[in-house]
Amino acid sequence: MKKPIVLLSTFLLAAPLMAQAPPAAKPAAPAQQPTAAEKSLQEAIKLVQAGNAAAAVEKLKALEKDPTLTPPLRSLVGALYLQVNRPQEALALLQPLADAEDAEPAVLYNAGRAALLTGNLDAGKIYLTRSVLKEPASPAARDLGFLTAREGRVVEAYSMLRPWALRNPEDTDARLMAASLALQLERPDAAAELIKGMPENEPALQLLRGKILVQKKDGRGAAALLRPLLAKHPQGMELEVRRSLAEAELLAGNAAEAVKLVEGHDAGYPALTLLLARAQRQAGNAAAALATLKPLADTLPTSASAMGDPRPAAGIALEYGTLLLEAGKPQEAGPFLERSTLYYPRNPEAWKALAKALDATGRKEDARKALAQAEEAAKPPVKPAMAATAPRADTAPSAPPEPPLSEGLQNAVRLMSQNQLEPALTAARQAVGISKDPRARLLEVRLLLQLKRPEEALKAAETAVQGDPNNPDYLYLRGVTEMGLQRWSAAEQDLRKALQLSPRHTGAMNDLAVLLMNLNKNDEARSLLQQVLRINPQDQMAAANLQRLESGQ
Repeated sequence: MKKPIVLLSTFLLAAPLMAQAPPAAKPAAPAQQPTAAEKSLQEAIKLVQAGNAAAAVEKLKALEKDPTLTPPLRSLVGALYLQVNRPQEALALLQPLADAEDAEPAVLYNAGRAALLTGNLDAGKIYLTRSVLKEPASPAARDLGFLTAREGRVVEAYSMLRPWALRNPEDTDARLMAASLALQLERPDAAAELIKGMPENEPALQLLRGKILVQKKDGRGAAALLRPLLAKHPQGMELEVRRSLAEAELLAGNAAEAVKLVEGHDAGYPALTLLLARAQRQAGNAAAALATLKPLADTLPTSASAMGDPRPAAGIALEYGTLLLEAGKPQEAGPFLERSTLYYPRNPEAWKALAKALDATGRKEDARKALAQAEEAAKPPVKPAMAATAPRADTAPSAPPEPPLSEGLQNAVRLMSQNQLEPALTAARQAVGISKDPRARLLEVRLLLQLKRPEEALKAAETAVQGDPNNPDYLYLRGVTEMGLQRWSAAEQDLRKALQLSPRHTGAMNDLAVLLMNLNKNDEARSLLQQVLRINPQDQMAAANLQRLESGQ
């Protein structure tokens, strides 16, 4: 693993170089002599660099008591405590500095690391997030990326780790994680770019390269790469190698070989069971494929609303329905194919298979509609601006750009723009399950509010907050929903906390101002609206509300 980064002052790092600078051509003013605290800190740095942690700690403890220790030097003492693996002492020094609104990105990053190392996950995430907001290139993006990846929030993790990995190619762990996330998002070219130039014979990299070729539909190339890896691989990697190699063999037309690779290894793994059934069908053994899939098909849910990632269930329903259709049982196939389109409506193949089943049972008009849906699903999704469809935090000019919307979320936005609110809600919920993109949850709640289902909207917002209690967008979302239910006190608390976590969140400022206006707290409301307009002079909502206040309406 890459050693954790600790940010130190550019003053102290540059000091030795400054001392070695050549004399000026003309006499210069005498350089200011370092203070006793600065000298002690330089000595502590040398002890840390020499690996003498015990002596460094003694020096740092003495420095803590120095009344001349300035805040910048105090932050360096905290950073050095992190270097010698003393996070508790580091956090004690860094926390007061990091809690200040004008805290430096390096202070926030080191405070975040110290908080995480002492087990305070919530505080650690807040400090790291603030560091990234102030400086997108901060290594806090790396730490946050790994944290969010472990939480299953693929899009958010990828948006932080990919830029970091490209800027820091020596960070192999970050490059590997970013490439893995790219494959989960079905971006093989991006994954290939991230691991370009890395060792050819590393097993983890061989597997990634094989998966990249599978996603690019190069079955023969992937199989040639993965076969040697199956014969010799590290412990714990076999199942994933088998799965990837079986997918490669299927693409290469070697269905019987794919069956051998997966059969007997799929128990408890629905994705592998589905892969086995596909291989059996392509090998000409439809009866075996039906028997393989039946236990999973019998337990498919009737609704997609409680589902996480709908793609596995949609794939099972499509494969089983197709098998029944090919067996001459269109009446039995229909319900499974309908479920596949319900779970994942962006798959044109599911709609085409459903059209065949409907046509075979005499439902010609329904078959025609299903084919029209297939054509619609095959179209490239529209890419509207998300800011016009869901509330979000305003970002500073230096903030990293938002990642592109997933295909499913783009579909949800398109349906919403066409006033197809119920289908848009289904698509948004599917996007929540697939990508964990917070914008999908924002859109889900907005749609529920438009559908006049505020209690359900509040439940969805509360679920989001429970999953990520310090996400300012989720807190803002719950606050807005509470405002709609006239729960003023709870709404005010959530909106204020959202602003505490994200001081430039113009949505929270706008809505908190409206709430305060309703409570006749006009002075604070005016201040909030003025602040919004300083951040974004084009904010029409803030301008209109400020005009109302000034005119006394």
